[in-house]
Amino acid sequence: MHLHHSGEFYPYGFPAVIRSNSPLVISAAQESWGDWPKLFDEAAVEVRCLVAESPATESPPATPVFRAQGHLLTAVADLENYFCCDLQRGFGFAWVTQATAANTGYLRYHVLEAATTTLLETLYLASVHAACLVLDGHGVLLSGDSGAGKSSLAYACARRGWTYCSDDGSCLVRKGSGRIVIGDPGLFRFRSTAGQLFPEFRGMKDSRRGNGKPTIEVRTSSLPTIRTTREAHIDHIVFLNRGNTGNVRLRRVPASETSSRLYFCPWPAELAFTEEQRAAVERLAEAPAYELHYRELDGAVDRLEQLVRGGLQ
Repeated sequence: MHLHHSGEFYPYGFPAVIRSNSPLVISAAQESWGDWPKLFDEAAVEVRCLVAESPATESPPATPVFRAQGHLLTAVADLENYFCCDLQRGFGFAWVTQATAANTGYLRYHVLEAATTTLLETLYLASVHAACLVLDGHGVLLSGDSGAGKSSLAYACARRGWTYCSDDGSCLVRKGSGRIVIGDPGLFRFRSTAGQLFPEFRGMKDSRRGNGKPTIEVRTSSLPTIRTTREAHIDHIVFLNRGNTGNVRLRRVPASETSSRLYFCPWPAELAFTEEQRAAVERLAEAPAYELHYRELDGAVDRLEQLVRGGLQ
């Protein structure tokens, strides 16, 4: 099968070559990463996505199931929709039907972005489940489980003049000795209840992300007052604990606890890069860390601003 269509893109600033026999795949990659500049001069990862002749179907395939052994990873939705990645060589290939290729949302989330970011992470990055913002040149990570309020608090900070970097997935650059995090500031992703917190989002309908969760997606390009950046040096880490109490307080978290709360390794432990990822997260954990107990967003933002500007005793 001839792969006549190709393009080089820069997800998270790293080069990635996408090849396919279908222009739909390149168009989807352009939608995902077309506005990213090249930030890092590293070897490119390559993903080939082959589109097979097949009759159209009314519904997309199921969510892929991931399995890995050694340096090989597979993600299988069904017999005709799957991909495989070589985690050491930075190479992957996908096989999808025409119906899947035409479903741009599914193709981007479950195939192209999943395969490409997997390869980039295993070679160059370490992901942390946290939002990232910058105030007065100081980067702050807001970490927490799904539903902890990362996106809402990140947006509340951005409305108050903070610079927005990421609302969920932040990627720590493994190379070097600093604490540089790369984020995707193109979107805010809110729970369907966002209109109850922010009047400007009332009446907006949620959609289903690739993971099936109802989500209100708002492009930062539609929010002219929001400042954005793609990277930040992290000076503070804050774990979110949103409860029913009205008291806003910060509790200092020791570095040993910080590292264990931030680091999660889904990859086979036998691979060498897992140690590099752990070392990068431990380097990140050298930044002062706190647990923020709060209920109301305004009080939480006030407390975070005090922290960054040195107003805490």
